[in-house]
Amino acid sequence: MELTSTAGLAELSTAEQLPALRTHYLQAVHLGSGRAADRVVEAALDLNFTANQLYLDIFQPTAYEIGRLWQRNEFTVAQEHVATAIIEREMRDLHGYFQPQSACGRTLVLGCVEGELHRVGNRMVADFFEQAGWTVFTPDTAVSTETFVAMARDMNADLIGVTAQLVSHVPLVGELVRALERQGLGGIPVIAGGRPFVQHQELHPSLDVKFCAGDAAEAVRRANALFPERT
Repeated sequence: MELTSTAGLAELSTAEQLPALRTHYLQAVHLGSGRAADRVVEAALDLNFTANQLYLDIFQPTAYEIGRLWQRNEFTVAQEHVATAIIEREMRDLHGYFQPQSACGRTLVLGCVEGELHRVGNRMVADFFEQAGWTVFTPDTAVSTETFVAMARDMNADLIGVTAQLVSHVPLVGELVRALERQGLGGIPVIAGGRPFVQHQELHPSLDVKFCAGDAAEAVRRANALFPERT
């Protein structure tokens, strides 16, 4: 794959700009070029794309495409790690755009099931919830079920979010729900994310999960709808 220039994007129609940006960004991460990825992000911001749009319309589909290519052996493990690191760095650089306008008084404890190494989606969800005024507690790495439950209790969670990107990790979501119930925390709604839940809508009710969402913006909308507005 050869890198192409982002020059001329401003001359494209609005409808053409987003697909072009996606193509350029995928090329950059495929080649492991963080600098080229930076140029795509800078070009998008110059075209008045918001940080939210970058997350939902460039980073998320790129991450999904990386996963698809890896499953087809068109992306090596090393390439996948480098590409993911580039996306995570870009998200850290854009974190300042997600400043909350006001606090909603709600707390989200968010994490990955034990053994889950894919945290890009978690970081997206955390930033969107913080922007919506939620207090978010999320560890940098996946934690055990016991630690997850302890965090939910100690942080007085209003909502618990859990991610499982691999089908083999889905049963661990059910284990978390059962562990919460055993500790008297079964009344706290649990939401789930990850490709298995998006692709198989029947999964979350079978695990007593409140809902799953296709992206971070939908997760915030549905979470806010669960609670009456605090005064």
